[in-house]
Order: sequence, then structure tokens, then C-alpha cells
Amino acid sequence: MSTTQLTSLFSSRLSSAYNQLRGDLGAPQTATETIDKLVDRINTSAAVEDRRTAVLGLKGLSRDWKEDVGARAMIPLIAVLEHDAPFDVEIAKAALESLMQLCETAEKPAKDDLGLKFTDVFLENPKPLHSLLKLLSASPSFYPRFYSLQYLSQLLTSRPSIAQSYIMSAPPPGVDGILSVLDPAPPPGQVPPGQAQTAQLGGGATEMLRNEALLLLPVMLAGNADLQKIVAFSGAFERLFQIIDTEGGVEGGIVVQDALTVIGGLLRFNVSNQNYFRELSLIPTIPRIIGFPSPLPADVPTPDEFALQYWPEQKIYNTGLVLGLIRMLVGGPGGGNQTAMVTGGVTRCLLELSLASNAPNGIKSQALNTLTPILLSSPANQDLLSSLLVSPLVAVHADEEHPNGGFVRIPNKPTAVALVTSVIEGDFSAGGRGLRGRAAGVNMFEAYVSGNDDARIGILSSMVAPPSDNPNSHFPDQPQSAGSLILSGLLDLPQSSSDSFDPYRSLFSCLLLAHLIRNSEHAKKLAREITISSGDTGDSAIADDEDKISLVQLVVGNLMMASREQTECVNRAAKEGLTTGLPEEEDWTRVIVGYLVLLCTWLWDSPKTVKEFLSESANLQVLIQPITQTTGIDPLVQGLSAFLLGVCYEFNREPGEITRATLHPILHSRIGPDQFVSRMARLREDPRFRAVQPDAFDTEGSDATAAATPEGETDEVDEGLELWFDWAFVDFWKNHYYTIQRSIAIDPDAVRGSGPSDDGETAAIIMSLRQKLKAQTDEVVQLQSKLEALTKESRQEKETLVNEVDSLSSQIAALSSQLQETTNVRSTLEEELFNIRNEFESLKGIASSAESTKQQLEKVTSELATLKDEHEKASSELQLSKASSKSRETKLKDVESKLKELQEKSLKSSESGGSSEADKKVIQEKESEIEQLKRSLSEIESSVEATKSKSNDETKDLQEKLTMSEESLTNKENQFKELQEKTDSLEKKIEELETKLKSASSASAESNEIGGAGTGAGAGGSGKQAKKRAAELDNKVTELEKSLQEEKTKREEESKEHEDLLVLLDELTAKRNADKKKMKDSGMDVSEGEEDDDEEEEEEE
Repeated sequence: MSTTQLTSLFSSRLSSAYNQLRGDLGAPQTATETIDKLVDRINTSAAVEDRRTAVLGLKGLSRDWKEDVGARAMIPLIAVLEHDAPFDVEIAKAALESLMQLCETAEKPAKDDLGLKFTDVFLENPKPLHSLLKLLSASPSFYPRFYSLQYLSQLLTSRPSIAQSYIMSAPPPGVDGILSVLDPAPPPGQVPPGQAQTAQLGGGATEMLRNEALLLLPVMLAGNADLQKIVAFSGAFERLFQIIDTEGGVEGGIVVQDALTVIGGLLRFNVSNQNYFRELSLIPTIPRIIGFPSPLPADVPTPDEFALQYWPEQKIYNTGLVLGLIRMLVGGPGGGNQTAMVTGGVTRCLLELSLASNAPNGIKSQALNTLTPILLSSPANQDLLSSLLVSPLVAVHADEEHPNGGFVRIPNKPTAVALVTSVIEGDFSAGGRGLRGRAAGVNMFEAYVSGNDDARIGILSSMVAPPSDNPNSHFPDQPQSAGSLILSGLLDLPQSSSDSFDPYRSLFSCLLLAHLIRNSEHAKKLAREITISSGDTGDSAIADDEDKISLVQLVVGNLMMASREQTECVNRAAKEGLTTGLPEEEDWTRVIVGYLVLLCTWLWDSPKTVKEFLSESANLQVLIQPITQTTGIDPLVQGLSAFLLGVCYEFNREPGEITRATLHPILHSRIGPDQFVSRMARLREDPRFRAVQPDAFDTEGSDATAAATPEGETDEVDEGLELWFDWAFVDFWKNHYYTIQRSIAIDPDAVRGSGPSDDGETAAIIMSLRQKLKAQTDEVVQLQSKLEALTKESRQEKETLVNEVDSLSSQIAALSSQLQETTNVRSTLEEELFNIRNEFESLKGIASSAESTKQQLEKVTSELATLKDEHEKASSELQLSKASSKSRETKLKDVESKLKELQEKSLKSSESGGSSEADKKVIQEKESEIEQLKRSLSEIESSVEATKSKSNDETKDLQEKLTMSEESLTNKENQFKELQEKTDSLEKKIEELETKLKSASSASAESNEIGGAGTGAGAGGSGKQAKKRAAELDNKVTELEKSLQEEKTKREEESKEHEDLLVLLDELTAKRNADKKKMKDSGMDVSEGEEDDDEEEEEEE
């Protein structure tokens, strides 16, 4: 067809369609009339082209006439989607676009939104959505599948619960059809049979469909744990990780972000999927996503490719999502995933990322926060941190040695030292900044020492100041222990407020030491025993004449110095007329808060530490002054001082100069109960105190990205972060706030007991008894907890044993009945075996008789052989006699003929005149010869008759013997057939008995095993008897089988011998018939019985 013809055909169809839509006489139509005609064409037209044109017209009208098109055409469009879309790409595309326009909703739709109304029409029953899923999985073209994914996302956004339920109830492929979109396109020529349609799409189209499916899955999985399980167990994890690997891990773009988002949707709040994720062994693949070469032995350093990376914004976001996935997988302490993290290399990857890489501060803080739940109560992870060596990075500026600047690796150091350094000194790779990461490091340090007494003791024992002649002092990174780092940060303060310093250095040192000694009297004792020479205090405020000063007194001395500096800042601001105060005032206040937090934790439930604190009367004034001060003091300092004073009063149980009686009037007169309670209440209501939450510094997503940008690294103030407390202290304070508040109302003597207050010896005894009582109480509590645990375990074991006994009892009862049935069956089997044995004995007798018959047959065979020889001799003699008789008969005939001739001659001669004497003599001689011939002929005939009678007698005897042998052979064959039938029946019976015995033996074995495990001696004995019976029956069966096999061999030999006899009889019969024929030919008489036999044999032949 030419181009002109195609153009004319198209124009004619277009004009006819236009005329149908235009109406009569060219009258203008309304939109409603046009919609009705298009709907009518969809419903009535038989041509696909007409329906396609109508759908395209509805698509164009749905933009401006959404309500009318939806009200009239929604049902026809659904019908087109169900029936025409699978077979026509264009109509499928147009129908899906029309439905998407009709179901489109606003960002925050109202209740009467048209999109929601038409969405409800589409989801009125599950069949349309199932057709949509079928089109997605079965269509070979790009656009139907692409628009199907978009329309599914639209439906799930508008009506998630209904759409999710329809997806779960969809017939196959269902969810698998959606997930199959995530599969990569196979290379050319390697298309699997089930993916023939999908493979028709190009690589770009396949990637577009995959990306659209990645956007659909989070909406589809939201809030539906059952659908999350179905998707996970359909292979979603494997497909998503394959996509991430293909895209290059976190180096990939937005596709990796979408894939990680889907994995997060599958794992969040779904313990089943988290366990399934671990069972798939996917945790070891997580470090590879971040770029860490896992598994990596502990003694092998991390490659520079991982430590030094380029961190664009998308990579930062993707890494944050990976860290979020790890936090989801860890869950609470003690979970199975904690061990999987250390074995899969995730723990080391996070340690290297947070402490020895150039990652942004946001990523490092997230990594530290992720390590916190991994390390908490996990000895395996804590041991890895204790033994691992890392090589941190230090940022260097451009110089002669490093013209381009960059990073320099520090020699290997323990991970705990690197962690403490990053908390106290800040991140070297970020120039010492990064408050977010330092705060996260404090939380991680708490998790590391929680329940880890070895780490606590090791760090506390290393809290010794470095010597003044430290040979490593000229190095930029002086080798120090974790304890010495904490000690230096705790004690080193500037000489004056004019010097700039980092207040967080002292605050974080106090928080780290507080975590080391919290809830451990042994650790508090080790900290009390730390003493430092007065010359080694450096820039601290302590200047004493004694050689050794305890750490408690050093902390209190630095607290006094910080208070003085804070007061000077307040006074200087007042002189300068500043209303907001100097920046240094807040810094010194933060230092004071750190020391007070440390002392509150240290003195709590530690009477010896309280005694040492109160050994200097000036120390008490450090607490009283802030409480009573009305201006120029921070409420945090007032509240903490009041709490610490209450701790001193509550736990002042050791004898000393300042006793509870000394503190009681100070609390009630100088301070007053109302003011004491008011100071602590104000601390509790302070926004800085209330803002502290367990995951206050757990940042994700945009926070991490913002923290990593250059603008976020210019100044910590820009981040809007400030830190006064950590959650551990806030939780501790909230738990014991009311205890301290009530303690000041208790009379000091009521707690101390009766007796004079100045009796030091009695007080010492009481204190020692209280210590013993406390120790015993703690021991009793521990024993009670152990007893409860043991009781619970014993109860559970008892319940399990009772359940097992009940189940075993029921099994024993069932097996007893089975054993009884087995016993009955065996008795019947024994009877049958006895009968079989009797039959076998009878068969043996029959076999012996058959043996004798065999011998008789052998004798008959030998006799037949001799008779055969004699018969052959007789037949040969008969032949000779016949031949001689024939010759003599011929001679006799010749003589008779000659005699007749002579007689005739004599008659002629007599008639002619008489004969001569010579003739007479000749005649007499001939007559004498004739007489002799007659006599010899008569003798021959008599001898032939004698031979014939003899041969007849021998033939009769032989015939009788043959008849007898045939009859005996027939009898033996009948007996053999009977024996064969009996043998077959016996074999069938034996096979039945064997099957019965096998079933009985298996049942008895099971009864013996279960009966022996759960019953007493009775059940065990019955099982043994059954085993013995089964063994005896098995032996009997084997014996019968052997005897039957022998009998079978005998029968086979006898049958072979019978066959040989039959062959011999056939040969004798053939020879006998041949002899009879010869006798007939020779003119001898044959008996009628013999002739009949011959005729019968000829008929048989």
C-alpha cells in the first residue's frame, strides 16, 4: 500500500470519527455528550482501534473534566485495563495515564477529594489491582510496566491499607512480579526462559523500571509487618544488595540511597526480618558497602584507600543510611546480632571509620553512636576494642614537608586511647573540632566500660601523670595511656580567665571518669588511692606542702579555682556594664558543672569518699556558698551543689570531724529545707537539663550531611549545639532526686542509732556493722535473684519434664497396646510357622519318595537301553533271514519253473514216442533238488516263524515296559506339579510371614526404644522378650528359606532328568514305529493295538 493510500485511509477514518463526535448538522456538543459517546464507543465498538481512540479522547478530557470523566468512564477504563491492556500497548498506556489523572490527589487531600473518590472506585474489589499486577509482570513493553508502577505507588499513597491487603491476596506472581523488576537485564544471548519478555527491554529501560520499583517499595511496605515478611522472604534482600554492589556501594548515587531506604523499611521494627537478615549471612557484606575490606585480620592495618576517601554529599547520605541499618540490626543489648557484628567485621569497620579516617564529623558521630549499642554488655566487642590498634589521622597545613597539606597518619595506638583522645582533645582530622562526635564518644565509652571491670581497672591504674622528663614530649602526638589523658584533662586549667581554653576538655574528662567509677565501689576505691605529687600538678590550683595529694582533693581544688574565675568574670562584666555576661563566664560554669557531676557520682553510696571529701572543712564551703548566693551564679551550679551536699549528709557514715550532726544545722538553719528543695527543683526544670535525652546526639540523614559541609565545620556555634550533661548522669539524678530530698528531713541520730554522739568508738563499730550489713544485704539480694532465677529455671524444667512424662506415658500406653498386638501377631505367626514346618516335613517325605522314583526311573532307563540293543540285534537278524528267504524263494521259483519246463518236455517226449534215459535222469535230479529246496524252504519258514514269534514276544514285553514307564512318568509329573504348587504357596506364605515379621520387629524395636527411655523395668523386659521372639522367628524363617531353596534345586534337577527320560522315550517310540513299518514292509503281521498306537502317534505328529 502506497503512502498516498495510507494518508487517504487515515483521513477518512479521522473524518468519520470526527463526524460521529460532532453530531447531527454540525451542532456543537457539550463535554458531557462527548464523554458519553466515547464511553459508548468503548462499551460497544468491536474494533480495538476505535476503543483505543476513545480512551485517548477520555485521557485528553480528564485533565479539564475530571469529575465528569471519572463519574462516567471509570468503570469502562477499568474494563479496558482488564481485557484490552494485556494485548495492546497503546491502549494500556492511555488507560493507565487516564486512571492516574483521575486518581491524582492533592498533597494533603480533603475528605471529598475527587482523587480519593475515584481511588475508592478502583479499589472497590481486588480484581482491578490484580490485573494491574498481572500487567506489570506480563507486559513485554516499557510503558505499561512503568505506568503500572507509578499507578501502584499512587494507590498505595492514597489508600495504603486496602491496596496492601489486595497485593497480599494477589495470585502469582503477585509480590514476585514486583520484585522481578529489580532483577538486572541479562546479557544478549543469555536470556533465561522465564524472562523472555523482560529481556526485550534495553538496559536503560530496565534501569528506569528498577528505579521506579525502588520508589514504590517503601510506600508499599510502610506499616505492614506481614507484607514486609512476604517481600523479605521472596528474595528482596538479595536483589537489593546486588543492586548496591552493582552501583558501587555508598559511592553510588540516588539508586543506592533508594535501595538502602527499602532495606530500612524491611528491617525497622520487624524482628523476624532482622533475624532472617542475619541468617542470610548478609551482615558480613555491610563493611564492603562502605568500602572496608572485610574480613580483615586484626594484625593487618587498614588500607589507606579506606582511611582517605573523598566524601561528596550523596556518599555521606548513603553512609548515614548504612549506619542506620546497623543500628536497626543491633537492637537491644544481648541480642544475637551483637556477636554477628564482631564476627562479620562490622565492629572494626565502624571503629576505623570513626577513629582513623577522614570521614566528616557527622559520619563519625553516627558511627560512634552505632558502636554504643554494639559494645553494650557484649564481651566479644569490648575485647576487640581493647585489643585493636588503630592509626588516627592528623590534619596538616601546607608546608615544606607537605606542600599540598592533607593528612598524616599517627603511629598505631590502642583503640581505647584513640577514643579517649578524640573525646578530650577533639578530632585531629577536623582540627580538634566536632562536639557532636565528642559527645557520641562519651556514650560509646560508657558502653565500653559497662560491665567491663577489666577495662575499668586497666584505665584507672594508668591514671598517672607523665614524668617531667618525658622523652616523647617533643613529638606532636605524645604516647600516653587512656588514664593519663583523662587525668591531664581533669587537672589542667588555665592560670587566668583571660587565657582561651576549651571548657569541654575538663567537662568530658569528668564525664569519662564518672563512667569509670559509677556503681562500682572498687573503682571508687582505686580512684581514691590515686595520689599526685604537689610538684606534678602542673597548672592546677592546688599548692600544698605535702608530698602527695589525693585525686579527690585535686578535683575539689580545681572546683574552687573555677568558682573564683567564674566570680571574677561576673564582676568584670558588671564593671563593664554588660547585661549578657562575658563568654568566659559560661565556659567556667561548664567546668564547674563537670566537677560537680563527677563528685556527685563519686560520693554517692561511698562513705569513705564522703569522709575524705569532708576531711577539709573548706570543701564544705565550696558547696554552701553557691546554694546561698542569690545573684551571679548559674542555677545548674546551685542545684548540683545542693544535691552534692545532700549526698554528703546521706552517706556520711564514717567517723570524722564533720558528722551528720554537724551538717544537720547547716541544712536546716543556714540554708533551710525550702531553699534546699527549691535549688534542686530549679535544676530539674532547667531547659538545659530537660533537653538531655538518651539519643540526643544520634543524628541521621540531613543532620549528618549538614555537619559534614564546610559551612557546618566553620564553627561549633553554627551547629546550635551545647552540652552540659550526658544522659547517664541525668538518669542517675532523676532516680535519686527524691531520696536526697527526703534525707535532709531525717534526724541525724535516728540514722546513727542510740548512744552519745561523741562516742567515736561506738560510731566506728556502728559504721563497720552498717558496712557489713550493706555487704550482706547486697549478697542476700544477689542470692535472692539467683534463687529466683534458679527457681524459675527449675519450675520451667519441672513443667517441661511433666509435659515430657505425660507425652511419654501416652506413648507408652500406645506402644503397650502395639506390643500386645505384636505379641498376638507373633503367636499366630509361630503357629503358621509350625504348620509350615509340618508341611515342609511332608514335602521332605514326598521328596524322598521322588528320589526312590528317580532311582526306579534310572533302572527302567537302563533296561530300556538293553532292550533297545536286543531289539536292534533282532531286527538285524530278521533282516538277514528275510534276505536269505527271498533268495531261496527266488531259487525255488527258478527250480519250479525249470521243473515245469522239464515236465512239459517229458510230456512232449512221451507223446512223441518216449524220452531218453538222459532226460529221465535229469528230471529225477531236478526233482531231488526241488525236494531239497522245499525242505530248506520249510526250515527257513519255520525259523522265520520262530524269529517272528520271538520278536513279537520281545516287542510286547517292551511295549508293556514302555507303558509302565509312561504311566510312572505321568504320575511323577503330576506329583512334581503338585509339589511345585505347594512350593509356590509356601513361598507366598513365607513372604507374607516375612513382611509381618518385619513390621512386628520394627514396631517392637520402636516400643523397646521409647519404652526403655520413659518406662521402668517391666516395659524394658517385655521389649527384650519381644526382641528374642523376633530373633527366633527370623532364624526359623531363614532356615525355612534355605530348605525351600534346596528343595527348589532338587526339583529343578528332577525336572531336568524327567525331560531327559521324555527325550529317551520319544527316541524309543520313533524307533519302535520304524521297526513296525519295516515289519509291515516285510509282510509280517502286526497286532491291532500296535497299529492303533502307530495311528495315534501319526495323528499326534
